[in-house]
Amino acid sequence: MTQQRIELRLPDLDLGTTIVTACCWHAAVGARVVEGDRLLEVLAGEVTVDLAAPASGRLIQRCVELDEPLTIGRLLAVIEVQ
Repeated sequence: MTQQRIELRLPDLDLGTTIVTACCWHAAVGARVVEGDRLLEVLAGEVTVDLAAPASGRLIQRCVELDEPLTIGRLLAVIEVQ
């Protein structure tokens, strides 16, 4: 069976020039996730935003560290689905 990799990228949160940082991971590398599960919390000023898993599968890579400044389109995580 072929395994597919799905990327989670930072969407445009329509927050202007507010700096967005990674705040809290809700899944460990290797953990199974379900599409829609909270995967990563980001902080933009005083606003927190939960980013959901874009697919069900296994989280195989975290691409950003906590407190790291992020830009729109930045690769955040990779999920492997079967």
